[in-house]
Amino acid sequence: MDSILIVDDNRQILEQLKELLTLEGYQVAFIPQGDFLFQRLDNGNFDLLLLDINLPGRSGIEWLREVKAHPKHQNLPVIMITGEDERTTLSQCFDLGANDYIQKPINEIALKARVRTAITAKRYQEQQLAMEKQKALQSRMMMLSAQMNPHFIFNALSSIQFYLLENDTPAALNFFAEFAGLMRKTLDNSSKPFITVSEELVFLGKYLALEKERFQGRFEYSISEELEDPDSTHIPPMLLQPYLENAIVHGFRDLDHKGKIELQLTEADGVVTAIIRDNGIGRKAAAKLRTGSAHRSVAMSNTKTRLELLKAAYQEGDFNVEIHDLEENGKALGTEITIRFAGDLH
Repeated sequence: MDSILIVDDNRQILEQLKELLTLEGYQVAFIPQGDFLFQRLDNGNFDLLLLDINLPGRSGIEWLREVKAHPKHQNLPVIMITGEDERTTLSQCFDLGANDYIQKPINEIALKARVRTAITAKRYQEQQLAMEKQKALQSRMMMLSAQMNPHFIFNALSSIQFYLLENDTPAALNFFAEFAGLMRKTLDNSSKPFITVSEELVFLGKYLALEKERFQGRFEYSISEELEDPDSTHIPPMLLQPYLENAIVHGFRDLDHKGKIELQLTEADGVVTAIIRDNGIGRKAAAKLRTGSAHRSVAMSNTKTRLELLKAAYQEGDFNVEIHDLEENGKALGTEITIRFAGDLH
């Protein structure tokens, strides 16, 4: 329900406006003078301010100037109430940012029309600003996704180079064919803010198969999901891949047993939870062995930033990442990463 605050010292006018606007479905509050104006504005969530020009003490024009100078309330539409027909006064109000005016005695038809127009304009402006903000956030997220792709490409090309140096041409050609298909999908996805979970899991399955071949079968992997409708649930592309890559490249380095990585997706209360669990050497040991972490830092940092941008765009959504070290009696058993994001992304 749209909410309106009226400031007028004329009790009769207040009662008239309240009755007319309440019948139109608006929630109406009023104060007789401007002294408590900002207290009411701060405590309420108003969509429109009706402000009398001729208030006792400080005039409505002075209060209008303060409202339009206030960072929190400057976009609040204001309709001035006046008993005068002075062009100079009204011109001053419009110069200060007033949206419209109504004259006393109140014309019921004019009041309803001007209130409706002011609130509709506010709603339209809010929608446009929200759309522009979301477009800007999506553009930045796609940019961050594109920044991670070169690292993925470099590693894959390194594997092709390895096969060629080993004179294993059939393996190199087979790997290159699979890589080319995956690369086409990567480039296609990087131009989209979101893809379906089904598409992402197919992509990740092919990626993990290539990585398994690249590492000569030194690890196993599994992917499972328990979503209500993975074909209509969306996820930012390349959101999970950096964590899988990190587990393979760093978690399975110098591992004295066969590696295993699991990806599980579940959904509850509108939130999708992705859990990536590995049986690698753990973060502490990996940190000691890692000599050049620049690429990993960029990928991890970009993913975290993307989640923060999503949280900003979808303020009611749950977006976060948690990393836990799996240990038993002080011995590292691997790492578990939990990534949560809203299930209604689009």
